[in-house]
Amino acid sequence: MAELMFGVETEYAIAGMSLSGEIDRGEVIRRLMDAASRELTQLPDLHASRGMFLSNAARLYLDCGNHPEYAIGECTSPAEVVRYTEAGHRTLAALASSAESNCPPGSEITLFRSNISYSEGTTWGAHESYLHRRPQEALQPHIIPHFATRLIYSSAGGFNPLSRGLEFTLSPRLIAHFKHVVAGHSTTDERAIFNTRQEPLSENYHRLHSICGESLCSNISAYLKVATTALICAMADAGLEPGNGVQLADPLAAMRAVALDVTCKAPLLMADGSHKTALEIQRHYLAQIEAHIGAPFMPAWGAETCQRWKEVLDMLDGAPCGVRQTLDWGIKFALMENHAKSRGIRWDELDCINWVIEKVAASLSGRKDSGQSKAIERAIKSRRSMRKEVASLEQLLQSRDLEWEDVRTLLSCREKFLELDWKFGQIGPNGIFQMLDAAGVLNHRISEIDNIDLAMTEPPSSGRAHVRGTVVRRLSGTANVQCDWQRIVNFGASQVLDLSDPFTHEESWHSLSRAEIREFNMPRTRLGFITSEGESEGARRPSPYSLRQQAFTCYENGNYICAVELLRELLQGQFELPSSHCHLVRVLLMMDMQDEARLELNLAWETREEGPTYVLPRVLFLQCLFAMLDHVEIAGIVRQIREAFELPDAHLDWTVRPLIDHMRRHLSDADCQFLAALADAVSDRGSMPDLDEFPQWREAVVYPLV
Repeated sequence: MAELMFGVETEYAIAGMSLSGEIDRGEVIRRLMDAASRELTQLPDLHASRGMFLSNAARLYLDCGNHPEYAIGECTSPAEVVRYTEAGHRTLAALASSAESNCPPGSEITLFRSNISYSEGTTWGAHESYLHRRPQEALQPHIIPHFATRLIYSSAGGFNPLSRGLEFTLSPRLIAHFKHVVAGHSTTDERAIFNTRQEPLSENYHRLHSICGESLCSNISAYLKVATTALICAMADAGLEPGNGVQLADPLAAMRAVALDVTCKAPLLMADGSHKTALEIQRHYLAQIEAHIGAPFMPAWGAETCQRWKEVLDMLDGAPCGVRQTLDWGIKFALMENHAKSRGIRWDELDCINWVIEKVAASLSGRKDSGQSKAIERAIKSRRSMRKEVASLEQLLQSRDLEWEDVRTLLSCREKFLELDWKFGQIGPNGIFQMLDAAGVLNHRISEIDNIDLAMTEPPSSGRAHVRGTVVRRLSGTANVQCDWQRIVNFGASQVLDLSDPFTHEESWHSLSRAEIREFNMPRTRLGFITSEGESEGARRPSPYSLRQQAFTCYENGNYICAVELLRELLQGQFELPSSHCHLVRVLLMMDMQDEARLELNLAWETREEGPTYVLPRVLFLQCLFAMLDHVEIAGIVRQIREAFELPDAHLDWTVRPLIDHMRRHLSDADCQFLAALADAVSDRGSMPDLDEFPQWREAVVYPLV
C-alpha cells in the first residue's frame, strides 16, 4: 500500500482581558511566545524571529497579522492529522494559561479556533498541504469540484457576514473571502479555491497548499476534510481522472450556492449544461475511489475512509437534522436554532425577516449609519423615513403572520448570535463545542484519535517529522542550532541535517558547504553563526546592508513580523533613514497596520533630504497611495512626482506590485491601474510614457520646486 503525506496549519485568534479592560494584543502575543520559549522543548526557527520547531515536529510562530500559528508535523494518516491538530490546541491552551499567570490578577487570555471576525472582517486560516507529483495544472480540474462541494461535511458553519440580518451559512469565511478567483497564488488577498503557490518544502514533489479549508472542532469533519482530499490527489497522481464528469460551469458560484444551502441539495450548473447537487458530486468522487481502493497507489486507511465518507453522505441526505450531532456546521445550526426559539425568533421565517431588513437598509441609503443595526431599528420604530416602502413590507409581514416587532427582535439579538458563533470554537473548557462534547450530546469522535497528550511532545511515527522531532528533543537548548522544514543547521558544529526527503527515516548530516555558508551568512540577532571566513560570529555584528537584504527576503516570503524587526533595528542604528522608513511603510501596509505606516511615512518625508534621489519618488508614491485611501486630491502629489522624476538617478527597481495587489480591496480599479503604472515608472524611466494614458498624470501641471 502507498504512503501519502499531508499536514495542516491553524491560525488562532487571541485576546486578553484584565480587570481594567482589554490588554494590548502585542503584549498578549509577547507573553504567549515568551511562555513558549521558556516551557517548550524546541529549536529556533531559521526564518521567523519568534518562531520555533517543537519536539513533536510541529512549528509554532507568529504569522502575518501578528497572530499565533501552529503547523503540525508531516503525517501519513488522517487520524494522525486530527490527533496532532488537537495536540496543538492543547499546547496553545497551556501556553495561554502560563502567560495568563504572569499577568495581573483577574486577567484572562483566550484563544479561538475561529474562522472569521464579524466586526472587523478578519479571517483566520486553517490551511492544508498535500504532497503530490502530478503538475498543478493537471491536478487542478480534478480537485476544484471537490473543494467547492466538500463544504457539506468540512465547513465550520456560522452567519453570512455580508448580510445585515441573520443568514446561516455553511461557511462564512468562504462567502466573504473567496469571491473572485478560481485559481491564484495569493494567500491573503484575492483568495482562490485552488492556490497555485509554489513552495514545495521538499525535493522531487509538488505541494498542494489548500487555503479554502476551515478550522474544525468535530473529529469526523476534520478527518474527512483531509482524508478525502488526499485520496483524490493519490488518484490524480496515478494518472487517473477523478474529476471527469463533475466539472462545474462556475466553481465560485457553485461554492457560494453550496455554502448557503443547509439541505445540501441545491442544483449546481455543470460544464456540460446538466445539474448535480453537492451530494451527487461527492458521491461521484467516493465511487471513483472505491473502485480503486485496492490499487498499489492507495493507502491502508483508504477503505475505512470510504466507509466513513459514505456514512456521512447518507446522514447529509437528511440535512440539516441528520448532522446536528456530528458535523461542525450541523451542531452549530442546531445550537442557533434552539437559541432563536428561546428568544422568540421564528427560525423558519428568517429569509423573510432578512429580506425586510435589507429593504429597510436600502431606504436609508446615503446616510452614514444606513447599514448599522441600530439605525435600521430606529427606522423600523418610527417608519417615517421609509413611508413608501412601509405598506408593501407590512403586507408581506402580515402574510407570514409576522410583525415589525419580530424584525426588531432579530436585530436586537443579532450580536448575541454572532457571539455564540465566536465562542463555539473557543479553546479550553469554556468553549461551547467543548462544553457540548463534555456533556455527551455529540457524536463526532473517531476511536483511533487518542493519545493526544503524548502527541503534544512526541513526533509522528514515520517520515522526516519523526527524525526532526527526535533531533529537536536531543539538541534543544544547544547554542547555535536552528531548524526549518527541510533541515536542521548546527552552526557551532558546522553541520546540516538534510530533511529534503519527506519520507526519510534516518538522520543524514553533512558539513556546511560554501554555498550554505553564504546562504546562512545572515543576521541572527540572538544567536551566533558561521561567517563566510568560517569564524564564529560571536562578537562581530552583521553589516546593515546584510540586515536590509534579509528584511527584503522576509518581505518577499511573507514573513512580515521578521521584516519589521530587522528594519526597526536598522532605524535604531540610523541607517539610511528615509529609505529604511520607506521600506517599513511597505511592510506595515502588507500587515494592514495603516496607522503605524502613516507615522513611518511622515518620518520618511521629514528625512528625505538625507537619502539618495531615488527615495523621493518612492516616498511620494506612498503619499499618493494614502491620499487615495483617504479620498483626497492627489494632483499636488503627482506634480511633485513629475518634478522628482527629473532629478538624476531618480529611478531604481522597486518591488511594490505586491503591495498594490494587497490594497486592491481598499481602492478603485482606476486608482490601482494608475498606481501600477506609476510603480513601473518609479522602477524604470523607460516606463514613464505609459503614464500619459492617465488623466491624473496629464492634468497635473508641474510647478518649479520651492
